[in-house]
Amino acid sequence: MEYAQQILSRLAKVQGRNSRKKRFVDSVPCAFCRGSGEDPKYGNASRCSVCGASGKLKVTPPVVTCLKCRGSGREGSGMTCLSCKGRGVASVSKDAGTCVKCLGTGKDGVFYCTPCKGQGIV
Repeated sequence: MEYAQQILSRLAKVQGRNSRKKRFVDSVPCAFCRGSGEDPKYGNASRCSVCGASGKLKVTPPVVTCLKCRGSGREGSGMTCLSCKGRGVASVSKDAGTCVKCLGTGKDGVFYCTPCKGQGIV
């Protein structure tokens, strides 16, 4: 039985579902600016557009790490993640589980999964 659990755990990591635990917190550090409050592209010349220079964001618990940006708040060449809006986390319902359409991957072909909005959890 223990071997089966190891196989399932390994499979979940391969499919990108290893860090999808719900956290019950009221605020999180801004993922886009990494809590500094400064825009990462322009430095101290301008404030972070996601947190408004506070370095922290209020969230509705529970939250999970964003599947699209893996909690960094950024996509591609430093743009704000469209899935989590730069927060690095996504709010979910208390009884949320793995999305049955995409099986937790957040993808539906080339595009993101519509029922879970690309988060892999509904």
